[in-house]
Amino acid sequence: MDEIGDPRVGFLRSDVVRFCAELEELAPAVRLRLVEELRGALTGALDAARVEAMAAAADEGWGLRRIAAFCGVSHEQVRRLLAELRPQDGDGSVS
Repeated sequence: MDEIGDPRVGFLRSDVVRFCAELEELAPAVRLRLVEELRGALTGALDAARVEAMAAAADEGWGLRRIAAFCGVSHEQVRRLLAELRPQDGDGSVS
């Protein structure tokens, strides 16, 4: 299991592990549906939180490469995600 630095993350992870363990007794179709439902919910929430955190970092003056290093993505990916979050001004700059 990956090392976890923040106890809040560890707490959430243990809840997910416990939830998944409870599914082991269910029929495969039900189990798959619930696992995919959970995965979609977590992925959506985490993706949104990640982009909001990127925007907050950019607002504090962080460069795209620094944000990218923290998130493990390319600076171009950060630029695209921020551009999707924030509408562009008429001059093409992201506001």
